Amino acid sequence: MLPHLVLFRTQKGEDMLHGDRHAISANHRRALLAIDGKTSVAGLEKNVFWVSDVKSVFEELYASGLVHHDLSATRSEAVPTGAPGQSLKVQLAALSRELLGSHAERLIKKMEQVDGSPDALEQVLLGCKRVIKLTISEELADVFWQRGRKIIGK
Repeated sequence: MLPHLVLFRTQKGEDMLHGDRHAISANHRRALLAIDGKTSVAGLEKNVFWVSDVKSVFEELYASGLVHHDLSATRSEAVPTGAPGQSLKVQLAALSRELLGSHAERLIKKMEQVDGSPDALEQVLLGCKRVIKLTISEELADVFWQRGRKIIGK
């Protein structure tokens, strides 16, 4: 599992946490609880010292469909947060963290400042694409732009 990925609990993972406590091992349950959708795999490996063999546990949770690295892949399972456009912003933030790692925070702040409509988010994506192109690489900027537009439905 790549260390820069950010993991998210799927609906199946959420159900597992709130359902039968004996369906997964205590070690797997502790690891599932630690996944917050914000921290990278590397950060979790460092901080989740109470889970033994954390890397293989994450891989097993991923293989069983309890967690995923791409929130847009669990889009149909995502629970709306109530604020208009919020789930799109969360998905774009996850994409930023997945592709950019520690460089994502600056772009996420830009996304948080807009109203959340697809048109406003598209303008922010375009600005972020320019920043990524200038600071990191053109290829990564293109991937970010394409996947970001797919998230907002454009």
